[in-house]
Order: sequence, then C-alpha cells, then structure tokens
Amino acid sequence: MWSKNKFFISFSLAILLFIGLVGCFRNDFNFSFADSNPAENQEDIYIMQGYAAADNQDLQTAKESFAKAYAIRPDKSYLKEIIGILVAQQDFENAKKQAYEYLAKYPKDEEIRAALVGILTSTKDFDTALKEAKILIAQNKSAQNYETLASVYFLREDFIQSAQILSQAYALSQDEMILDRLGAIYLLFLKQPQKTITLYETHLKTHQDSKLIGEKLAIIYTESKRYLDAARVYAKLYESLGEQNYAKLALEFYFRLKRLDLAKAFLLKNPKIDSRDEILLEVYRLQKDYQNSLKQAEFLYQNTQDLNYLAFAAMMRYEKLQSFPKAELTKIEKDLKQVAQTLEDALYWNYLGYLMIEHDFKDSARINEGMQYVQFALDKEPQNIYYLDSLAWGYYKLKNCTQAKEIMEQIPTEEIEKESEILGHYKSITQCYQQPKEQK
Repeated sequence: MWSKNKFFISFSLAILLFIGLVGCFRNDFNFSFADSNPAENQEDIYIMQGYAAADNQDLQTAKESFAKAYAIRPDKSYLKEIIGILVAQQDFENAKKQAYEYLAKYPKDEEIRAALVGILTSTKDFDTALKEAKILIAQNKSAQNYETLASVYFLREDFIQSAQILSQAYALSQDEMILDRLGAIYLLFLKQPQKTITLYETHLKTHQDSKLIGEKLAIIYTESKRYLDAARVYAKLYESLGEQNYAKLALEFYFRLKRLDLAKAFLLKNPKIDSRDEILLEVYRLQKDYQNSLKQAEFLYQNTQDLNYLAFAAMMRYEKLQSFPKAELTKIEKDLKQVAQTLEDALYWNYLGYLMIEHDFKDSARINEGMQYVQFALDKEPQNIYYLDSLAWGYYKLKNCTQAKEIMEQIPTEEIEKESEILGHYKSITQCYQQPKEQK
C-alpha cells in the first residue's frame, strides 16, 4: 500500500527519509461500472491498473496508467500520483518539473509543496528547498510545516535554527515524536544533554503515559550514570503504563545502588508487581528487618506451601531471639528438620546443624547430630567456608581442638578475617589448640 508523503528526520542516520505520495488519494476515487459511459469506464480501468501496478512495484506501468486516466479527465489527484511515482523512482528532475507545473496551477497545495521540498533536498538544493519550506509556513503555520522547515535547516547543518523551528512545531502540537527529534538535536548535535533532559522531564509532568519520551529519558540518565534518576523514571512509567519490565528495571537500579528503602517503598506502593512478595522478603532480609522478614515469610508459606519459606521463617525466628529458651529452639529445629529432609538443601542442613552445635544443652550427642547435618551440607559444597567453620566449631565443642584446627586451616586467612564470627571461632580454636603445648 502507498501512503501519504511525509517528511521526518532520522537522527541516528542524519538523513531525510521520504515516503511516496502514490496511493495517498486512493480513497478519493469512486469506481462505478454501473455507468454506461465508456469513457468513464475506461478511466476507472486505468485507475485500477495504476494501483495494481503500484502494489506490484511496477512503477512505470503505474505512472503510464495514471497519465492515461489524466488524459481522459484532468483530475489533479492523478498528477499527485504521478509525482509520487517519480519520487519513488528517484527521478527527481522530472518529479521537480512536474511539481512546479502542478504548483503553478494549484499554489496552495501543501502536500505537493512539501513533496517539492523533499525533492529539492534529495538533490542537495537546500537554498531552494528552504525558500519553498518558508512558503509553506507563510501559507499555514502548522506543526507539520514547521517540521518540514526544520528538516531543511537540519540538512543544512544549521542545528540551532532547526531546533528553534522544531520547538515551534512542538509548542503547537505537543507531539512526542517532534519532541524526540528536538531532544535528539540538543543531545547529539548541539551537545546540550541537560536541555534534552529538561524538555523530556517537562513533557512527562503532563504526559506521564509517554512511553517514547520516558524510555528515552531513562536511557539518557543510564548512559550518564544517573541511575537513581533512571530508576525514578522507570518507576513512574510502571505506575502509568503498568508494564512489568519497567518495574523490573527500577528495582534493578534500586538494588544496584543499595537503596533498599526506595525498593521497599516502591514495592509496598505497587502490589501488582510480578513476584512482589518474594522481592519484598529479600528487601527485608537485606535490611536485617527480622520482624518483617518473619511476617513476610510466614505469609508466603501460607499462600504457597513452599518449604523454602517455612525454612526462612524458622531462621528468622532464630535471628530475632534475644534469649534462647529450649522450647523455642526445639520448635525451630523441628521446622528446619522437616525442610532439610525434604529439600536436602545444603544451606538448611548447615543452619540446622550449627544451631544444634551452638546450643548443645551440654549434650555431646546433640553436638554429634548437629555435626552430621553440617557434614551433609559439606558433601554438597565441600569448599564452603561457612560449613567448614560450623564443622570446626562442632569439634571445638567436643574439645577435639586438633581436628578443629585442621578444618579451620582449610579456610583462607583473608576469608577468616572478613567474617567476624568465623574470626572469633578461629581465635577460640587456636587458643584451645595451643593450651596443651603450653602445659608441657
């Protein structure tokens, strides 16, 4: 199908593109074979032949068919089709000649004058193109005509003037496509990124659902390493348009910047975000908010029956304890044993084992059972420093300081020094190991 001629700037390629005029007036014609007038029937046949040829990219036949239709009845619409075909054929000299002849008869036809501007710029006759574009403005100060004039200035590399004219087009239309071109000129050619940002931010205040401008602004902020601003824009896009990808991008930036407060506020405000409850749990965990972590984990377990959340709830109950009553520890252990035996996850085996070792109730059998769980974890992840630390601590609790020291030495020194709890265990084990030697 052929579409109406329209000019636009592609800033990535910095060229002016044209869409042919051919077929843009197809709806203006009414075919009628009921009429017995053979001349009219012949005209209709030529029109149909012209459009059929155009659809098949047989431009020469299309042009000849419209010329024959014009010979029967000199309708200006046929001339427009012919000019459009000449442009499509890149026969710019003949297209220009036909356009001037047409405008001599119909000087106020903006479509053909705009097409003429395109023809002239394609042959790099920018001065004449500028003259014709100014005639368009004199006839009608429309946003489209300002765009055409701005395109000519752009191709002349007069970017300041092009931006000024595009500003007038945008003021008339509030068209986001025009604003995007204007912003691109300031950003890429005039090197004024803040001007682009200001234009886009202003537009979004009154057009919050502008997908194009919102995405462009977020990209500019990202490339400028203004990640918090990018997250803010993506968050607003999500709230306006409801597209999950925007929420995902906003959250990625909040986590990258460690702005868990903003991530939490965003999640609480927007309950329809995909995996919102799971992400909120992770936020609470990272904030060491044990109370809300426990509440969220219990909520998730009730709604999903996923044992991972039961385990997490058990661990949070332990983390928030101020004292360690046996009854409460027993209940936590029961939940962890249920999870560990079903899921066989190394993390849960170790947590359960360490809990039993640390809170041994002066029962060596309990310590040995805890060490067995830790060993299950090590069977899955033999180099895990936390699991090695747990096992070493079990041997320490059994007063087997030599074995405890051997296991602790498998942990790199820099890792020991990074973790305060492991460092504390290391010091206790080292002191225990050295005591017998000192007594000799």
